[in-house]
Amino acid sequence: MAVRNIICKELHQMRWIIIIGLLVGFGLAVILASTFGYLDQIVEEIPPELFELLSQYEVTRELLAIFGDYTLYVWSQWHAKNLYQIGALFAIIIAATQFAGEVSRRTIGYYLTRPVSRREGYLAKVASGLLVLLIIFAGGTLMIWAVSAITGQTADWGRFFVALIISLVWLAAYYLLGTIISILNREPVTAGIIIGLSGILLSLPGMFAVSRPFSIFYQMRAVDYFIYGQSLFPPLIYGLILNGILLLIGLRVFAKKDF
Repeated sequence: MAVRNIICKELHQMRWIIIIGLLVGFGLAVILASTFGYLDQIVEEIPPELFELLSQYEVTRELLAIFGDYTLYVWSQWHAKNLYQIGALFAIIIAATQFAGEVSRRTIGYYLTRPVSRREGYLAKVASGLLVLLIIFAGGTLMIWAVSAITGQTADWGRFFVALIISLVWLAAYYLLGTIISILNREPVTAGIIIGLSGILLSLPGMFAVSRPFSIFYQMRAVDYFIYGQSLFPPLIYGLILNGILLLIGLRVFAKKDF
């Protein structure tokens, strides 16, 4: 009962984050579905001679392929761009406010004096944070599907939704890392900055082909599964293992922390 109350309290405190996240998802869904038709029309109107000339360049070929295929287009604008960028931002905000924010407001004692263990308190807060991320980005993905259906756009939605699972698993890993950093800090702004800097460091392997698979943000885009047709299980399994490790570290840090 006490754990459920903590989760309800957390969700109530983050209600505006949920509302803003869903509004952002809805706005992006409308933009994605409405702009593709114009981009596709522009590609179709390119003269054959110019099209052949542009196709000689790899970057241009990739753009032409994206603008000519709605499945690639929605993936490139959602999983490969907005989901992991906006997702990282929401993960930073949620993690920083959940722990460092409680310490700065001197309300962390609520989780230390109630009839729940620190382990239960940490797990309740993490569960609520992960649930908020799930609501925002699963909701945003469903909005893209719904708006696309209304506007008559079709895509490989099965593959699109499976890629979302991979994306959310790796987004959860970044959030869990953020909770550890947040526990170790007393100010949410400081925690948020450090979490953001850690994200920059974690993105560096993605700049090089040989180290790209070791980047959380590369995995968050589900490139190997969606673009290269590889099995979804390796990134999913590795992501779940990393989540488990970070969760255990977070539990230990929260249990030992002198607030």
